[in-house]
Amino acid sequence: MTHALNRFEPSLREIAGPVFTEIVTTTLTQQDWAEDEISRAQQRHPDVAGVLHHSFSLLTATHERMSTEFIYRAHARELIERVATGVSTKPGTSVEVVLLLMRASLVTPLNTTAFGLYLRMWRQAGLPDLGGPIAGLDGHYEAIDASGIDDFEAIARRKLAMPSRVLTLVACEGRHLGEPADCRFASARAA
Repeated sequence: MTHALNRFEPSLREIAGPVFTEIVTTTLTQQDWAEDEISRAQQRHPDVAGVLHHSFSLLTATHERMSTEFIYRAHARELIERVATGVSTKPGTSVEVVLLLMRASLVTPLNTTAFGLYLRMWRQAGLPDLGGPIAGLDGHYEAIDASGIDDFEAIARRKLAMPSRVLTLVACEGRHLGEPADCRFASARAA
């Protein structure tokens, strides 16, 4: 990220302190990642590119670990794909489930079903290959208790659901980034 913030960073640090500067920097960086993921999705789904343009508001980080690029991008990518395919954006994402299970594993060991869910969600999120002795184990856990993992997944996604994570009524003037756009949210008056 090398945009305008760098020009203000020294004075921002002096005025607001390093913690605030870190938060602002992280937020702006996540915005760059979100815009990039939206752009990539628009290329994959040109038929709903206009709708995807308006999906930015859904891409709020929900966990401090989302300051890590590959984690945030996986979370954003899943939500954008849901928008593109018309699937609800309310349930927890695969990344949110992984982070929940990671936190739980710090308190108590995960049982077979929970660890199987962890591996499934990691794979579904498209997170980097774990390698080592864990690589390829998800198939074994699926063979042991796929239906239990299915049940745990449904429960976790439901518990992590965010009822407000929906595309609200969008007021589009038929222009995206200053260019005319064929957008289903554009009002007849604006077109």
